[in-house]
Amino acid sequence: MDFIKKLLQTNQERGRASIQITVENDFNLPDYEPDMIKLIDRKGTARIHETRVEPDQAVINGALLFQALYKCTESGSICSLQGEVPFTETIHMEGVQETDQLVLQSSMEDLTLGMINSRKLNIRALLELHAADQMEQQIELPTGIEDPSVQALYKQQKMLQLLTQKKDICRIHSEILLPSNRPNISRLLWQSVQLRGLDSRIRAGEIELTGELLVNILYKGEEDEKQVQCMETTVALHERIECSVCDPETLFKLVPLQVQLEVTPAEDEDGENRILTLEGTLDFYLRIWREENQQILEDAYSLQDDLILERESFLLQDLLVKNDSKFKIADQILIENQPAEILQLCASVGEVFIEDSRIVPDGIEAEGILKVRMLYITASDDMPIGIAEGVIPFSRQIEAEGIRPEDTFELSAGVDQLTVILADNSQADIKAVIGLDAIVFRQENTSLITGMNRQPVDLEQYEKQPGIAGYIVKSGDRLWDIAKEHHTTVADVMQMNQLSSENVSRGDKLLIVKQMGAAGT
Repeated sequence: MDFIKKLLQTNQERGRASIQITVENDFNLPDYEPDMIKLIDRKGTARIHETRVEPDQAVINGALLFQALYKCTESGSICSLQGEVPFTETIHMEGVQETDQLVLQSSMEDLTLGMINSRKLNIRALLELHAADQMEQQIELPTGIEDPSVQALYKQQKMLQLLTQKKDICRIHSEILLPSNRPNISRLLWQSVQLRGLDSRIRAGEIELTGELLVNILYKGEEDEKQVQCMETTVALHERIECSVCDPETLFKLVPLQVQLEVTPAEDEDGENRILTLEGTLDFYLRIWREENQQILEDAYSLQDDLILERESFLLQDLLVKNDSKFKIADQILIENQPAEILQLCASVGEVFIEDSRIVPDGIEAEGILKVRMLYITASDDMPIGIAEGVIPFSRQIEAEGIRPEDTFELSAGVDQLTVILADNSQADIKAVIGLDAIVFRQENTSLITGMNRQPVDLEQYEKQPGIAGYIVKSGDRLWDIAKEHHTTVADVMQMNQLSSENVSRGDKLLIVKQMGAAGT
């Protein structure tokens, strides 16, 4: 017997794994760099180059990229260096196959740089790697039956149809002109590019990305190389990602995987280093769905034959809520061991880490920390650059009305705004706006009809049923089940009892006449 079927494309998270790894190596200063006297600051990030999926595991190739700022023997001035430490790591994930699509995210929990001697550093970092196995699945939904003699029961069910699922790259390019009161760049010492307030909106045929890139640099000027210059500026981010299946009625989730942005000095029309070229990529994982209210064949029977229905359970996914929330936090961090006056704040870097999240009544409870790191200029000739860092904990509940313990959710966090004000030489006031983006999926384990076989009616059993019967409706009865049990149709029961709808209530009395559609009767 032929069904009318519709193909449903879905994605299910089949597995998730997280590991912590330690990346460590020694790094020799290049011959052209002066000797180190003292380390001032360090900065690092993990970059994933390749993810190779094998049976039951994923092999990740990447590198730890680091910057170091230090006092050097070159007339006691400030110098910098950068380098990378490659790594290869294996994440064990039972059941993963070569054809599966893994979504990998990385974060750096800690970075330590130690001087072995004036020409060698020890680099040590604690990294976290998070992998999710996003499995695509095609489900054949039974939406109808071609035989008009078969009695069919349908139900309406909301579900998500996956339109696309992919990893992609958004390329970013911009140029920044130095203000006229700044000296030309002799050498770039330090740079920090932070993505703030990333917002994504779906349009017809595209996804629009907006936000802000906060750029901080330290450099040596051409006029006086001993004088360290610092500059902070913002660059508006406005990019468009082409997407043929997008329209305002679709739902989407865009997850940044890694941001790789770098600033390099460039010459202007006069041949002077007064331009900063900002280039890089934003790697992201994108899923787009369409919400559908689909008619599904729930049950069927025939008056001519016995129908044997084959069923199989499938997880059908629907969107419960998508909530993008923001909240403010404020605190102070101490500036320790600072003997000289702080003259200027150069850069403030903030990173958000979600340490725990769980489902609570009508919401998601998220606990995490905001790590803040400051770089500043002091009045000390011996150590003109200083750093301070601190951690601000937070706890926040995101609204998700009706969420159940068996529902699944995804949570991402970022710094939308960060303001650091020096209260005095010993502490700084921190104000931040944190963005928490949550998407909650409701997964229903649904039994779908996958096959149907006919067999002759059991005449002996059929003849035992009375031709006419009285029936008193019990609690939970449906007219469909009553008609099926008494070998008749819903339409005939309604006509016989002059019912205007299929709704019946406990205690209703029905007169039922058995249909004579069986073979041989």
